[in-house]
Amino acid sequence: MKKLLFGLVLLVSSASAAVMNDEMAHLTITQSEIENASRWNEIRRWAGEASARGAKTVIFEINVTQGNAQSALPLAEEIARLKLRTIAYVNTSAVAGGALMALACDEIWMAPGSRIGAAPPIVPEGENLSEKMQDTKLAESLAVLKAGARSLAKLKGHKPEIAEAIVDREKGFEPHAAKGELLLLDADAAVPILAKGIVRHLKGIAKDSKIITLDASWFEDKPSEIPKVMRENLKNQKTATGPYTGKTVVIPVGEEDLIIPARFEFMKRTLRLCDEQGAEAVLFDLDTPGGMAWETTTLMMQDLQKLTIKSIAYVNTRAISAGALTAMATDAIYMAPASSIGAATPVTGSGDSMGEAERAKFNSAFLGMARAAVRAKGHDVRILEGMIDKDAGLVINGRIIVPKGQIVTLDADQATMLVDGKPLLAKSIVKNLDDIKKSEQLKGETLVAEPTLFESIAIWVTQFAWLLILVGLASGYLEMQTPGFGIAGFVALIAFSIFFFGHYVAGSLVGHETMVMTLIFIVGAVLIGVELLAAPGTFLPGLIGFAFVMVSLVYTMSGWEIAPVMPADGAPLPVEENSFELAQYAVGLRNFALGVTGAGILITLMILWVPELRPFRALVLEASAGGRASDAPPLRDAVRVHIGETGITRSALRPYGSVEIEGQIMEAVADANNYLEAGMRVRVREATGGRIVVEPM
Repeated sequence: MKKLLFGLVLLVSSASAAVMNDEMAHLTITQSEIENASRWNEIRRWAGEASARGAKTVIFEINVTQGNAQSALPLAEEIARLKLRTIAYVNTSAVAGGALMALACDEIWMAPGSRIGAAPPIVPEGENLSEKMQDTKLAESLAVLKAGARSLAKLKGHKPEIAEAIVDREKGFEPHAAKGELLLLDADAAVPILAKGIVRHLKGIAKDSKIITLDASWFEDKPSEIPKVMRENLKNQKTATGPYTGKTVVIPVGEEDLIIPARFEFMKRTLRLCDEQGAEAVLFDLDTPGGMAWETTTLMMQDLQKLTIKSIAYVNTRAISAGALTAMATDAIYMAPASSIGAATPVTGSGDSMGEAERAKFNSAFLGMARAAVRAKGHDVRILEGMIDKDAGLVINGRIIVPKGQIVTLDADQATMLVDGKPLLAKSIVKNLDDIKKSEQLKGETLVAEPTLFESIAIWVTQFAWLLILVGLASGYLEMQTPGFGIAGFVALIAFSIFFFGHYVAGSLVGHETMVMTLIFIVGAVLIGVELLAAPGTFLPGLIGFAFVMVSLVYTMSGWEIAPVMPADGAPLPVEENSFELAQYAVGLRNFALGVTGAGILITLMILWVPELRPFRALVLEASAGGRASDAPPLRDAVRVHIGETGITRSALRPYGSVEIEGQIMEAVADANNYLEAGMRVRVREATGGRIVVEPM
């Protein structure tokens, strides 16, 4: 399906290449286009279609008299990335966000009497914020906005100092603006320091080229002539079919799904396959209290934004925290009866609330990252802000939905209430998935996506990583106490192989990291083996080996936790983005501690209560030669030994080995896990059931 659609796009663009070859595309930008995501989606779509039809130049006619410059910055950056020649025609005003739109174009032209500039950051005053916190938020917003304006100017060949003066009143730009004043240029002053010239209408810019105004009627006017060669190529195209083709694919998101990193990898793979195989739609069936915020914002900003098919969220019955963010990154939201959505403010890994400064920092980060994704789907950004920041509240057209000081959480009736003739957030209240399919006119079969075998293994591994560590360490220790390479060694090898493979499939390790972490682990295991077998009591090899093993295991389990701290509008912090924070490794350290503690307990039990584990050779004798293990000569001799008898070690006891007592050589264990060298005089401290414990004399 995707190949067929791709072929159609190529066909249309090739067939229409001559349509706008010598013509200029014309688009109008007002404050409505900046504030309304649906209107901006139309601008984005029309500009892309103009490029596909062969247009080489787009003229943006700008008339913005007020507004929030921060919200316009990501839109201006989209204009700057267009693979077309862009011209800004300021008619009659490019103030606030409009100034950034103009700076994002290759050329700027002014209408007589027009003006450009004055784009300061706007920070809403919070009733519960201190004056210091207000200043902090303003400083953050100003830094991001100034950096964005400066980057746009440099990219398009405008003067960066003008861009800074438009945003920051402290910069000034003599003689047009003194320090303490924002730069606002009229048409005469803007030429030639910023604009190329003054023209009364667009024809003065286009000269002999024809100008095509892009609107809905133009967009629907598709060329009908298709070259014969393109028809032949289309006929030879094969559709990419699969189990999701033409179906409504349901992705269940339950109570623990957003706290298991491997589940995110499963959802990402499912979204990609739905896109490639031409699914009719993808539907998130949400009943979750929340989860991992960084993974959720990645899912919102990347995977769901790349999706070319329809995405739907069904709140059934909870979409709290990360669940709310996921829902707001889809094209349409539906509510179950008695359902709720919201409460997306960040908390610590232990679930504790943050301090005021820390909370403001994280709120700013998540708002900056999630705002663009929510706006692109046509949802009201104010709802998102109220869900994340309790100081924002939710006020629509003067009506207080949720007062300031409370985190926005909407029930089904609130989410579907009509505001200006359209639902506040969700389309309607439905009882089941079939009602959603009827509402969205989806005709395909419903298919619930299930993890593959490897994904199921990865999910299990990430949930029970501590258990694999326990089994691996205990088996490894047991193997080091037995000659040769036996069952315990295979168990340890399998446990740690599943550990690293599972985390690789889950996405915690990527590329060369898998090899590097595995190599560090192997080096650590070898050093521990040297300590136990070759140089007992030296401590240094064992200590270094333990550190290597811990680093490799903890890092592997913490791959998802490592994420940069982001301030408003998603720009990285200049100093702290790569700083080390122990909290990032909390999950890995916890699992490692559980595994090591459990392995220590298990090893102690084996030493104290299962002395037969070392002489597996006796079990082999019993099975292959007949008789019981107690019939073995060493054990017959051992039962005759009494406490207090003396002897001499014939091999090193680490802690097991051979001793000679009353002329008979038998197996013994060193007292209190001491390591005894060969040739030492020892005394029998304990003799029970054939188990002999000796201590040095």
